[in-house]
Amino acid sequence: MTFLFLLILPILLLIYSHWERNQLRVERYRISTDKVNKAYRFLFLTDLHDKSFGKDNTLLLKKIEELKPRWIFIGGDFPISYSGEKTAERDEVENSCRLLYALAEKYPLYYAFGNHEEKLFSKEDFQGKQQAFWKALEKVELLENRSLRLEQDLELSGLSLDLSYYQPLLWKKKKPLGEEDKKNWEKAIEATGENRPKNIFRIALMHSPFYQAEMEALPVDLVLSGHFHGGAIGFPGFALMTPQYKFFVKNPRGLRKVGGQWHFTGRGLGTHSINVRLANFPELACFDILPMGEA
Repeated sequence: MTFLFLLILPILLLIYSHWERNQLRVERYRISTDKVNKAYRFLFLTDLHDKSFGKDNTLLLKKIEELKPRWIFIGGDFPISYSGEKTAERDEVENSCRLLYALAEKYPLYYAFGNHEEKLFSKEDFQGKQQAFWKALEKVELLENRSLRLEQDLELSGLSLDLSYYQPLLWKKKKPLGEEDKKNWEKAIEATGENRPKNIFRIALMHSPFYQAEMEALPVDLVLSGHFHGGAIGFPGFALMTPQYKFFVKNPRGLRKVGGQWHFTGRGLGTHSINVRLANFPELACFDILPMGEA
């Protein structure tokens, strides 16, 4: 009986994981601050990995419409791209392109690259799927180490990391953030400094949570990341595994306060390669930034 149970359990877990990967959840987050004068709502989408919730992502689009966001911020890894020059035909972009076109008809979109976009566009033969995805990106405001003012009291930055920061970490420590990248980030954050009000709420899109600690030195209020896919299995407070094969990483999902800064790591929408989610539903993150004292 024990042997039979041990034989059946993995099969049941895989069946459940397949079901869970298709159950989209809306998660709501509220941040009250004295830096804004009115309420703002945006959605944060990350790590789609070319997944579709229903035909042409109709289920995802319906939930987005119900939430009525002012803006949509995209934290990277919308396509799936594989390593190596001879893998271009295996890359997956079709659902991502369709979703970007559909969203752009109704909402302002702001996009920062993740490692899969970096891989997609690092391949020498820029054709086919690369061209299709690049054309879809014409519909978004692409933020690669640059910032812009969304409102008088609200600012958005997109910060980039090259592929060297996304190497497997099974037995390694993460690559330290290089001095040039630090300067690029600082320059991007300060780019709108001219005529900037003293009280302004600053948001940064930065794909990898491994570098949220480095953000603490920068004048940013909210850091939005993805990349970890929630850690595969929803153990409280830590990840079973991240896409860089780092095990038992702390805080792989959710919103937390670190000093005077908010750090958010989204569970993401899709998966790739190791397609497992257990107690870790796909997430559509809805943020309300509210004036202090407003419920």
